[in-house]
Amino acid sequence: MPPTLNPQVWRVQQNKAFCLLCKDTTGRRLDNAHVHELSRAHEAALQHFLSKQKENVPLPRTSFNITEDPKSYLLDMGTRRLLQSMSRVSSAPSDPGSDVHMAPNSPPTPPPSVPSFDWNLFDANGGIDLNPSAQEQGLSQIAEALLQYMEDDPDNIGSDDDLEDADERSDGEDEGVTPAGVGLNFESLGRERMRTTGPAISRYWYPWPDRITCTLNILMHLPRSVFSHRQLDLFLWLLKENGVDDVPTVKTMQSLNDALQKLCSITSLAFDGALGHKYFMNDLAQLIAQEMANPKVHPHLKFYPEDASNKLSEANQADRWLNELDSDQLTPMIRIGRSDFYIHEPAYLRDKRYCMPVRWFLRDQKLFAKCWDFKPVTTDGQSGWAVVKRENYKISADLFLKNLPEMRRDAALYGIPDPANILYVVDSHTNLWEPWLLTDPCKGNAWRDKAGGSRVMSFPIWLYCDDTSGNVSKKWNKHNSFLFTPAGLPRSEAQKEFNVHFLSTSNIALPLEMLDGIADQLTEAEKNGIWAWDCELQEAVLVFPVVLAMLGDNPMQSEFACHIGLWGKFFCRVCDVKGKDANDGNPDRQTMAVDTNSDGGDDSASEQSAGRSGVKRKGKKIIEDLEQMIKRVGNFIKPGKARTKAATLEQLNTYFCEAKKIGTKTKLKSMRTESGALDEEIAALPENTHSPVWRIKGLDPHRDTPVEILHVVLLGFIKYFWRDLIHNQLKGKDDKKALLETRLSSLDVSGLGISPLAGHTLVTYAGSLTGRDFRAIAQVAPYVIYDLVSEECRNAWISLSKMVPLIWQPQIDNLDSYLDTLTNEVQSFLLTTAKWTNRWFNKPKFHILVHLPEHVRRFGPAMLFATEAFESFNAIIRAKSVHSNRHAPSRDIAHAGGLFLLKDLIEQPASDSVLSSRPFSHKKTDWTSVGPGPAALVASSNTVTGYLGLDELLVNDRRRGTCVRSKRPLQTWSTTQTGSLFPRLESSSDVSVYFYSADLLYLSNGDECKINQFVIVCDPSIPGKTYVGQIKEVVNVEERSHVKEMYGMPSLRSTTDYRLASLRDLLCTVNVQHDCASRKCEAAGESPIFQERENTGKTKPTVVHRDYAGHLMLNTAQMRDARHLQLYRLSPAHFTPEETTRILYDSAKKEDSDSQPASTSFPTGSHTFST
Repeated sequence: MPPTLNPQVWRVQQNKAFCLLCKDTTGRRLDNAHVHELSRAHEAALQHFLSKQKENVPLPRTSFNITEDPKSYLLDMGTRRLLQSMSRVSSAPSDPGSDVHMAPNSPPTPPPSVPSFDWNLFDANGGIDLNPSAQEQGLSQIAEALLQYMEDDPDNIGSDDDLEDADERSDGEDEGVTPAGVGLNFESLGRERMRTTGPAISRYWYPWPDRITCTLNILMHLPRSVFSHRQLDLFLWLLKENGVDDVPTVKTMQSLNDALQKLCSITSLAFDGALGHKYFMNDLAQLIAQEMANPKVHPHLKFYPEDASNKLSEANQADRWLNELDSDQLTPMIRIGRSDFYIHEPAYLRDKRYCMPVRWFLRDQKLFAKCWDFKPVTTDGQSGWAVVKRENYKISADLFLKNLPEMRRDAALYGIPDPANILYVVDSHTNLWEPWLLTDPCKGNAWRDKAGGSRVMSFPIWLYCDDTSGNVSKKWNKHNSFLFTPAGLPRSEAQKEFNVHFLSTSNIALPLEMLDGIADQLTEAEKNGIWAWDCELQEAVLVFPVVLAMLGDNPMQSEFACHIGLWGKFFCRVCDVKGKDANDGNPDRQTMAVDTNSDGGDDSASEQSAGRSGVKRKGKKIIEDLEQMIKRVGNFIKPGKARTKAATLEQLNTYFCEAKKIGTKTKLKSMRTESGALDEEIAALPENTHSPVWRIKGLDPHRDTPVEILHVVLLGFIKYFWRDLIHNQLKGKDDKKALLETRLSSLDVSGLGISPLAGHTLVTYAGSLTGRDFRAIAQVAPYVIYDLVSEECRNAWISLSKMVPLIWQPQIDNLDSYLDTLTNEVQSFLLTTAKWTNRWFNKPKFHILVHLPEHVRRFGPAMLFATEAFESFNAIIRAKSVHSNRHAPSRDIAHAGGLFLLKDLIEQPASDSVLSSRPFSHKKTDWTSVGPGPAALVASSNTVTGYLGLDELLVNDRRRGTCVRSKRPLQTWSTTQTGSLFPRLESSSDVSVYFYSADLLYLSNGDECKINQFVIVCDPSIPGKTYVGQIKEVVNVEERSHVKEMYGMPSLRSTTDYRLASLRDLLCTVNVQHDCASRKCEAAGESPIFQERENTGKTKPTVVHRDYAGHLMLNTAQMRDARHLQLYRLSPAHFTPEETTRILYDSAKKEDSDSQPASTSFPTGSHTFST
């Protein structure tokens, strides 16, 4: 029922309410009358009414109090009303209630609610519709300009609440706000604003119309906080019931979504898979165009390879991008002044030489070209040019003077042959001649015509595929998903969630079937390019994508490489190393049943909770003699003959030809077994169908699927070793497990960047740990297991812990030295593991690791192609799946993945309507950027930046190189500990009179450093030298004295040498551990047990260190800041070929003796082998 209205304020007539105080002539719906009572205009009218009363009369029934100065407010509103009336003189309306500024066929806009006085400019014209005079038009324009000036005041623009209220009568929807005075405290409510926002507000919140639609739309599309429609409806109801003005409905927000989708989001394309499955995929071209226009991304992108000498930190510095990619897959041109120089086009140099650039690259932030010679020649009386191929012929871009069009124009002037007349190409090494086929010499590079004077750029990407569940529950609902991230981003940016881009997912289409659609998009983009707006250059550019590498776990990478997988005899996708073969076994030896569920194709196949018995699969064990075992393990720990794209294609074509013949089924099966190559699509389809991976230009799936360190190392070796320790070596030894829990919980983790360890969880639930847990275990294991395992096992753990930070090192200062060290560490790890037992080598990951050094050389530090950011993105895909109706998951998730998010502060083409479709524009005037309002929402740390993953960036940037002041009072230099040690500095002009002390520092790398924390310090007196120190008020120097064999880590010795260090010289914090092994520390202490933040009165044991300060070791297994720690690491043991052979022989002999029928079962890996 409509609310009861106060007759002193309202006149009701024909189901409409007319406000007597505001002299309302048009009326409004009865259920919207209370909304008008909350407006500022009604407040002013009410105040004006009360000021005329001679006596203290009762207040008419309204729902608010006047809190502002009525005089200033009435003066402001009166001025605005006068200007509004004057601005309408130019087109005097016949009806005072009509809006003279509305567009044709648009609904009428309600007049603003204003105070009760009127300037009678409307009534002066009566009902006559006359054309305004020139004077009236000028007066109207002046009034509009003044009114716009008042609206553009920063105080008004910054807050929509300062705008006037617009009546709800034109909405046509019941807003559902509680009637005035019923159930709400309106004194706490903000003022209403106009529903029809002015141009200033629209510009300020572009591409949204105003603040509330902007913030609501962001809320709907936070990647990790997905709202269903029912939840959003409830949230909007809450806003309305609390008096928030102009709250849209769910339908309105959906319409806004569609509008934004058409303006600045991503189109989802439908595909029919080769196997008959339908799936949707986001437009790759639009995603890349957004990255080019995104001011948060573009400044970090690299488009040229870089020759960084022996340093390596980014993908464009590695061999794959710098030397291996075809020249036509690299950025083909540079711009010098107004001239564009393309590869495979001759150029004239300032020193009067001619050359043919073949690839551009950076060196010391300057552009260079790798070139061939370009020489004028005469052959058979014909004058022309010869291209002479040369190696290491590099020319600075500063020397380039004339490009091909300019050379052709001036050829006659300089008396040289036409540069388009290329007679032949000769190789300077082989002297072999061949015709010029790379371009049309008359037109030059094909990209010149396609670009039409614009720049052309290459856009390499990391392409990733994985399967994840679409359910939150444990019920498996497999979704195959494709993601990508720009390879031109540095590691610090590439690992951020907002730089991971969703392409496609499907719960029915297979990965190779979906890759077919991606290959189609790549082919089209590589042929014609992608037009994008470059927000840095402020011009249109043409870009084309290049797949630098395909990332994923081992089974997925094997599928991309058309490889049989980890279960096969030839289990490695990179080389042809051979595993156990039943045909090679000794028929005289006894066979035995063994567990085959070791590694296989599923990294989580053996994940079982501690104490849970599972049914293990049994298979026939292949028995080897001693010689065969030594040979197999020897081949296992080194790379084999590399597989190639050409060889695999030839083999697959042979399969296809054989498959078409009658009676060759057995022969075909045998051929697959012998080579290890398998094409899943050919196996399913009889016709000529090959994997789409072969259509991706420049990609070799054998070489360009780098080792995935997350699953190989963290979820591989560390997981295997830890489960073996808990489930096998400590099986039935509850006292040792309890001691291990205590040591883990008592461990000092400062400097590691992790939370204190939960020993009980890590031990009790060893079968359910995550990569984060194994990352922590890798850094502390040698300090907690030293007396719980055998010497061989401990050495394998130490070798593994020393190798891990080397793999996770983000920046390499000397590539040759690093690769040698990494190779030695890998071999040391494999051989120390073989000393323990070679039964670990039934797991393919122990072999796959040997290819890592080569992949680092080709792609950059292993962290660049690590997949943690992609794995984390699976949670977003899962959330989108859960909040869909499951009827069209591929379409719905693709649509949600392409929606515009605030994090993409991209520049968008201007348009009269956000619903209008527009072609790409090359004019700068046709482009505009997002308004300052949305940008301000993420300018500082807040709730939204936390959900978007921007908080860490904002906070770290602000805190780097700062300190947190303590509550202690100021001190003079002489009263500080530093002053007592360095009294001579008191007279220095750099020393202040008073000082404050700090309890917390944030180093230049973002590390949080507390007092007494150990750090690595750069010695300013000796460039390149560092030392380990402890933060006091000054640095307490720590030096490496000798090695603790129990841990394989350097020990520290405290000295009395104090040094004063600047904050900028503190490089990073480090983790130190106590030498508990030699000091025989015991779990003799106690600490209280807290539950629900309350002391239970119970205690748990803790480790009590003996002589802590005098027996410390530097933990070089620390993964954080590994670059600085490598200077202090101990070199691994170097094994000669003779020693390697001896280790393999001893290990094989031990295995051979243990495998006899009389042997008893013993643990290895994560399983127990029985005889």
